Amino acid sequence: MTLATLATRTALEPAPGLALTARPRQVGPDWEVLLMSERLGRLLTSALAGRPARTAPLGWVFAHAGQWGIFLPPESDEPAWPPDTTYLKAGTSVTLPAPGARPDAWTGSSGWVSWDGNRLSRPLLVHPVLTSLAADA
Repeated sequence: MTLATLATRTALEPAPGLALTARPRQVGPDWEVLLMSERLGRLLTSALAGRPARTAPLGWVFAHAGQWGIFLPPESDEPAWPPDTTYLKAGTSVTLPAPGARPDAWTGSSGWVSWDGNRLSRPLLVHPVLTSLAADA
């Protein structure tokens, strides 16, 4: 049996409720978002890459306007995330890329960096890794 990994994506399926172009969307109610710099996002995905998608701590990752974002379960803002991140609670707005869009490294365009496995990341597993990476960056 072959398992997809965080580093690769073979088939993209439209996410529920997303338009065909990048557009603002209200966060929640069953998900929230953590935004970070592209540099920190790359470090995080590299640190957690290679795990089978179904057991990976990192869920879907998107890029927009020079930031990378991950989806988290509601109320994942405790303990506090590193200072170089922005936590968006339900009811706030975030711009999500079009389904299937891939980011362009040269232009910083919107796109999905990873769309494997579960949509939501696992905050208790991602938090210590991201905190350590942010402290070293």
